[in-house]
Order: sequence, then C-alpha cells, then structure tokens
Amino acid sequence: MGDQDDATDAAHVGAHGVLVGRGGADGDVADLFTFGGTAVSGPGVNATGDATKIRYTSPGINGFTFGASWTPDSGESSGGAATADSDADGDNENVLGLGVSYSGEVTNVGFDVSLIGEFGSSETADGAEDGDIQTIGAGINLTKGNLGFGFDYVDFAEQGITTANQAAGQDAGSYYQLGASYQTGPWGVSIGWFESTVSNATGSGGDTNARVVSLDTAYGVAPGWDLMASLHFASVDNMNSTAAEVNNDGTVFMISNQFNF
Repeated sequence: MGDQDDATDAAHVGAHGVLVGRGGADGDVADLFTFGGTAVSGPGVNATGDATKIRYTSPGINGFTFGASWTPDSGESSGGAATADSDADGDNENVLGLGVSYSGEVTNVGFDVSLIGEFGSSETADGAEDGDIQTIGAGINLTKGNLGFGFDYVDFAEQGITTANQAAGQDAGSYYQLGASYQTGPWGVSIGWFESTVSNATGSGGDTNARVVSLDTAYGVAPGWDLMASLHFASVDNMNSTAAEVNNDGTVFMISNQFNF
C-alpha cells in the first residue's frame, strides 16, 4: 500500500526490455521531439502513475507471477492536499490493474511472457461521460546466448474519449514494439521499432500515426557505470488531430552516463 505504479505496469513485458542503453523509444525521445497532443509517443501502461493504491504481487509459482492493484483516484497521493482532490477534474477512478507473467527456458532459449489488463472509469469536469479504461496488452521477450528479441502490443480502447467523439470514430490508440539486441562482454547494441495509431474523430483529419526507429549502444566502463549512445529517427502524422494535417519528423541523438549504486 502506498504511492507506486500499478500491477499492469509491473507485470508488462515490453520489447524495450531486451534493448540496451536507454531502451529505444522508452528512452525519453518525447522530451526532445514534438509528437503533438494526440499521439501515443512511447511505451507504457499506467493510467494511475504513482497515485496511492493497494497492490499485491504473488511469489513466483513454477515461473508464474500474478499481480493486482486498486487505485481509488489517480489524483490522490500522500503529501499535499490529497484529500481535497475533486471528483470532477479529469482523473481516473477505481482503477483495477491486473497482470500475469511467466518466465522460463526451453532448449536454452529464455522467455518472458505477460498478459495485462487495466480497467476503471474517468472523472469529468463538465459531467460528460468519458470512455472507461479498458486497456489490454501482451508481450514476449526471448533470449538465447548473446541475442535478445522482443515484441509487445497494447490497446487503450476508448479511455478518456467523450461519448460524442467515440460516436465520431475517435479512440485512445494502440501501439506495438519490436526489438533485437546483441551483447558481448561490456558491449551491447540494439535496434528497436515503435509504432502507434490513434483514430481521430470525423472532421479531424486522418489517423495520428507515430513511429520511432532506435539504434542504441552501451558500454560498461566500470562496475556500476555505463556509457550509452542513442540515435532515434522519429515521425508523426496529423500530430494535432486537425483537418489541415500537421506532420513532423526529426532525428534525436543522445549520449548519457548511467551510474548504479
């Protein structure tokens, strides 16, 4: 019990898990590239952030781990004026997070698999009925020797979308990721592909599609010290959900150090 991520986020196996360095599209690309206000700009499954919640994770049972969490209100957290949080301010309420994962090995191939679901309701400031949280996702990562491969998919259904916009064809989007890596000694290299799609309401142009191709490398300089470089090629179509579509594309390059104590 406390301020923490929910069970879906903890259980989800994402392709970025096999990538080296900053983990492809999971590595802060959206901090340096403008995706606009509509696109799903990176991987992640967590409608409640670090809001106060109850979470249970089972011990491993023959490779299986189960998790569940309940968040009363995504705007509530310890400290500050949490108890004064409004019931009509756009937060998510009564969010149930569920996840099951399995880790095992067959003929020297290691694998991690997960199925997750997140379910709840949205508050509104004007009384309109927003789409419920009905997120589902699945992922698998494989490792053999120095190689790693990963895939995951998440669908956010109509989370937070007004009834009117749902009727006009809008949804909250979905994404998938692919990843591959090679590691030997202190070195690691990887390539990742992230792509998302959001269907927009009639009159708001075509779908909002975002793509990120990532090349990452990492070098273990010393115990607890990694030097990392990341090159990302990003693009987004109809970034603002407008009839006169606005697109963007660009390249992001980052060099960073990571210290673990």
